[in-house]
Amino acid sequence: MNRNRKIVIAPAANSLISILLAMAAGGIILLAIGKNPLTLYGQLVLQGLGSSLGIVETIIKMAPMLIVSAGLILVFSAGLWNLGVEGQFLMGAMLTGWLAPALVSHVNFPLYLAVLAGVGLLGGVAWAVLPAVLKARYDLNEIITTLMMNYVAINFVSYLVKGPIKDPSVVPAQTLLIPMSHRMPMIPSTRIHIGLIAGLVLVVGIHWLIRRTTLGFEPRVLFANRRAAIHTGMPVARITLWTLLVSGGLAGLAGAVDVLAIKGLFQSGWNPHYGMACIPIVFLARLNGWAVIPLAAFFSFLSVGGEFVARDQGVPIYFIHLLEGLSLLFFAAGEYIERRGQDKK
Repeated sequence: MNRNRKIVIAPAANSLISILLAMAAGGIILLAIGKNPLTLYGQLVLQGLGSSLGIVETIIKMAPMLIVSAGLILVFSAGLWNLGVEGQFLMGAMLTGWLAPALVSHVNFPLYLAVLAGVGLLGGVAWAVLPAVLKARYDLNEIITTLMMNYVAINFVSYLVKGPIKDPSVVPAQTLLIPMSHRMPMIPSTRIHIGLIAGLVLVVGIHWLIRRTTLGFEPRVLFANRRAAIHTGMPVARITLWTLLVSGGLAGLAGAVDVLAIKGLFQSGWNPHYGMACIPIVFLARLNGWAVIPLAAFFSFLSVGGEFVARDQGVPIYFIHLLEGLSLLFFAAGEYIERRGQDKK
């Protein structure tokens, strides 16, 4: 019983310590640039959790993070990397922002939502196809290919929104505004859209798929020992394809949700960088869907509070991304120390 408790507590402690060390390191950096970390962190808490607006915004921002994280749990569980989340997200968001105004008067509302969710998902899948095929067919490093696809996507959507799909009635480069009546509906008696429910369902569903089903068992075998998976006759190429494509599709779906629920349009230069946030979330959660939920809430709180703090304290907005990166760095160091300790035993 004690041993089982240690197995659960030790990883959670490592993740928590990694976050605390990242905050401490961030405090040292703030001191170095002449800022008071206690003041900044105090305002971060007050702005993110000390007001109803901050709490609601934190919960709302969780939705796309949960959806992206669900896809990353799947692909990382197969020992594969999808660093193309930014591009896949933007493709899903761009397609949704472009097509939504055209569909408003042609289909009923439930079908409208279903079609746009499918469009966003397919946009993400389309942007993951090339890296997935290159990995499955030629074993080409998916870290490089998915990462490079981000740069292509950023420039491609920028070209489209400044030209072919731009709303000609306004000066800024953006698509037509989606009417409020055709935005994503709210959870009853709240100001939180139903995308949050979708995110929670997807994270828990992917967790269940990986831990409880034969289909999910195959990616875990691939992660544990690729050679063994090949030797036992597992369809490695097929596993590689479907995990990368599902991960890309969920990133595109997150883009569709953000446009339909929050933005109401797609504009040039917009990129919330959910990939930068969700990769640390998934690793700190040890690929556990249940652990992703509180971590997504925490990183969402950092993001929301960080926007207020950046404006009021004169700290760069990317300071929050720095904390996210430091969390992952300390987590990796903790993993290394933990494994060295196990090897010595």
